[in-house]
Amino acid sequence: MILKLNIQEFIDTDKPIDISIPMHEGPDAVLAWYGDPIKLEPVMTDRFIGDVSKGGAVNFRNLFMNPHVNGTHTECVGHISKEFVSINKCLKTFHFEGVLVSVNPQDENNDDGKTDRIITKDILEKSVSLQDLSDELKVLIVRTLPNTDGKLSFNYSNTNPIFFTKAAIEYVNDLGIEHLMVDLPSIDREEDGGLLIGHHTFWNYPKDTQFHKTITELIYVPETAIDGRYLVNIQITALENDASPSKVTLYNIQS
Repeated sequence: MILKLNIQEFIDTDKPIDISIPMHEGPDAVLAWYGDPIKLEPVMTDRFIGDVSKGGAVNFRNLFMNPHVNGTHTECVGHISKEFVSINKCLKTFHFEGVLVSVNPQDENNDDGKTDRIITKDILEKSVSLQDLSDELKVLIVRTLPNTDGKLSFNYSNTNPIFFTKAAIEYVNDLGIEHLMVDLPSIDREEDGGLLIGHHTFWNYPKDTQFHKTITELIYVPETAIDGRYLVNIQITALENDASPSKVTLYNIQS
């Protein structure tokens, strides 16, 4: 199906670029936050067998997983708020214009004697500026370099992954971005004493909370996708939780 954005631009909905990491069982599943891979277990009782291969009429499985641990997920301010806030209530529309940028994080020594890899305001300014964005562009998709398919199965736990500085997130806000997408387990440092400065800054919580804004983490943008503008579709489950597993697709905007 062809959708027209305006008189001069259109997208082909039959050609999506999936930037989601599939959730699945096994040792090659992506992981974060010291969690376990998902588990799919058939319901088994004295009167019911939830596995066709074992004689059941249907496959009927329980799913055990954590959105933040097991793959691509989209979260709302409920991730950091004292109040219960649901992504299902916050995300009300699902199609947006967005821009994909590829960035080279820089190294910085920290107080723990380790080397952090960070995304700074300066790095983002070199990739995208206010002059580059129209008022309709609401999604920023950040692909970190180098970009390999190892991101599809990496265990990020205890690896001090790349994160954004506070100034970088302030710049994202200045750009008018409402939906930030990253190929990282978090926009904040893995061990930061629970401060989550980037999350608080992005949602401006609790002073002027931006309930409509979302962060999508653990995406993977294939090399076939070039930097530039896209139509972005965010799909979530109708789950009343701070975060939901999500499937995110990009569509080339063609003239």
